[in-house]
Amino acid sequence: MAPYFASSEYSIGRGEIPESRVEAPVFVGLIIFCSILLVVIHFLLQNPAVTLASAVSMLVFSFTVVRVEFGVYFLILAMLLSPEISGGLVGKKSHELNVRYDDVLILTIFFGVMVRLAWEGRAQIWRPNPINIAIVLYYLICIVSTLRAIQRNLPYFDVPTSIFVMAKMLEFYLIFFLVGNAITDQKQIRRQIALFFGVMLVVAGYAMYQVGKVDRVGAPFEQGGTEPNTLGGYLTLVMAIAGGIYTQAPSLRKRIVYLALIGAAFLPFLYTLSRASYLALITAMLLLGFFGKSRFLVAAVILALIISPFVMPEAVQERVNYTFQKGSGVPIVVKGDETVVQVDKSTYERIYVWKKAFFNLKVWPFFGGGVAWGTVMDSQYARVIIETGLLGLAAFLFMQFRIIKTAREASRWSRDWFCRGVALGTFCGTVALIVHSLGTISFLIVRIMEPFWFLVALCVVIRDNAIQEYLKTKEAARATSVPPNRPSQTKAFTPVYAPAVKQKPSHPAA
Repeated sequence: MAPYFASSEYSIGRGEIPESRVEAPVFVGLIIFCSILLVVIHFLLQNPAVTLASAVSMLVFSFTVVRVEFGVYFLILAMLLSPEISGGLVGKKSHELNVRYDDVLILTIFFGVMVRLAWEGRAQIWRPNPINIAIVLYYLICIVSTLRAIQRNLPYFDVPTSIFVMAKMLEFYLIFFLVGNAITDQKQIRRQIALFFGVMLVVAGYAMYQVGKVDRVGAPFEQGGTEPNTLGGYLTLVMAIAGGIYTQAPSLRKRIVYLALIGAAFLPFLYTLSRASYLALITAMLLLGFFGKSRFLVAAVILALIISPFVMPEAVQERVNYTFQKGSGVPIVVKGDETVVQVDKSTYERIYVWKKAFFNLKVWPFFGGGVAWGTVMDSQYARVIIETGLLGLAAFLFMQFRIIKTAREASRWSRDWFCRGVALGTFCGTVALIVHSLGTISFLIVRIMEPFWFLVALCVVIRDNAIQEYLKTKEAARATSVPPNRPSQTKAFTPVYAPAVKQKPSHPAA
């Protein structure tokens, strides 16, 4: 078993003993302990489903403790392929509670990462980056807003639902934390993204299998019918990553591969019939063409828009044309007067929700009515205003700004073409999700946010590695430089990608 774990990049202490000689017996010991515990659980509970879930969790925990990268592999698989189990109705408004196995898996991997960090004796368990403070600030405002709502003891405030939403948000940030600590170098990033695209191909294949069987396709294992907006947002994000790597690929063969990935995701994407996703994808591709300096992508988007009335499937054309209706739609009202513009009911709800937001600002302007107050589903920003007020909106926008800034810096500073592509795709994908969230609560949807925070964590690692590489190269150039007043035959060092670092910090924190 030792060769399986052997790797030159891992060592312990001062390097006296190769870590592979320690990992194998530790892994065997964990498996033996978990096997005994599993037998006890099975005889006590007599539930095969619980026994199977416990077995998988223990195996994932053991792999994570030995190599945290393995835990992230399991996490990527579970993001879209984890089954959902209906937990029944909860709260005063009887919301459906769907429990997914990755909820358990995230905590399992998180504790595995913590054990691994303690094993390595790492003093710093929170990778410094510009996004940390934004996450903490926004989540603290959510907590304060919810506590104030509980204190008011309003008859319609749903405490159980609020707690579940807060727990789900915390899971997103745990993914960001554990991936940022588990992944350290470019090779690991390449392997993780390869599996990320592999999962996408499975999801896309499942969606194509649904075409003709359902009105709008969705992702696997969805309770209560398909969720096309969710699949549309997820595929938009995947295509943005593939497009980002395409713009940075050094050869025609590699560019063809990533164009093929975009094509594989685009076909099922069309049959989601999600208009918010259509706008998000157009935004992502135009940004990729501009920032990735790819005229082909810009031309392809423009050409697709021109010929779409002639080549798009009939269902797609009907869905887009359904937005604006004359005679049978709901009229848009401006300052109390009806206009001649009429839209379908779904579009009208996305406009009407802002009336709720403005009304709530008059009642609770600063901290809002608490998380899950009103359960708005039609706009992320209207929901943030209703739940957390102006302070929450400011913190949420600040967090998005930090994410965009970090991804952009990672794409500009990295020397590796693949990492630049991942970061550029995340940058454009984030902006695309902002557009997507104008018509749905994109930043609260599990199957979109888990991959999203995984990618954001990779951008943090890429940015961190770029800064460290630049500082090392700068130190090396300084050490080999010729003293003043002595002629030099060597050229001054000029890095291709130079992050703006004024002095050597102890760690590249923002």
